[in-house]
Amino acid sequence: MNRLYHFTTARFALDDLRNKRLKIAQFDDLNDPFELKSVNLCNPVHAQAFDGIEEKHFEGYKAAVARRWGVLCFGEKKTDVLQWAHYADRHKGICLGFDVSVSQGKFGRVKYRTMRFPFPEKPDVDFSWSLLSTKSKDWAYEREWRVFLELKDGVWNENAGRILYFADFGSELVVRDVILGAMCKTSASDVLQATQGYADTIRIARMHLSCSRFELEDYPVDAS
Repeated sequence: MNRLYHFTTARFALDDLRNKRLKIAQFDDLNDPFELKSVNLCNPVHAQAFDGIEEKHFEGYKAAVARRWGVLCFGEKKTDVLQWAHYADRHKGICLGFDVSVSQGKFGRVKYRTMRFPFPEKPDVDFSWSLLSTKSKDWAYEREWRVFLELKDGVWNENAGRILYFADFGSELVVRDVILGAMCKTSASDVLQATQGYADTIRIARMHLSCSRFELEDYPVDAS
């Protein structure tokens, strides 16, 4: 069981809580241009062993993977200033804390490297996992964990103009914390309304700027 944190806007967080689900991110929507490109494509020595894939064909491979798989992204640290800035609407959003216990093979910590790795002689499941879960050292501050899910049973979204995919809350994805950003205008009563009917108690907190350090501190919110 891992306590991990998902950063998002206030509107999406409340929507997630009401519907008891998280939107699955699709690889084409992620902000790293090296997603699914963690292999060295300068001289793919073992390309023939990998169904003849060469650099010019690798985009097609990436597209095939992206059509089938999506990802839920979490961080280890709820007080990370940059995560709040980049993913939670510049501290105006919300961080949702989950107990995550997805089965091995679909869930794990991202590995960060300075160099892209070579093609293996015999590509296997471990190689596929490495493609999905390896990023540049530049992203190491995120301390990211990922859950990989097949894209199925999508729902048409008029605002997005496309099909979206969701992962339902349940025994493998249990909400434990709702943390309001330091600049978030959402109230504890808004959160209580969105979490009506939940069997488990959810901790509601708000981030505050430390008075002495360049850090965030979270304090429980009285929701009575």
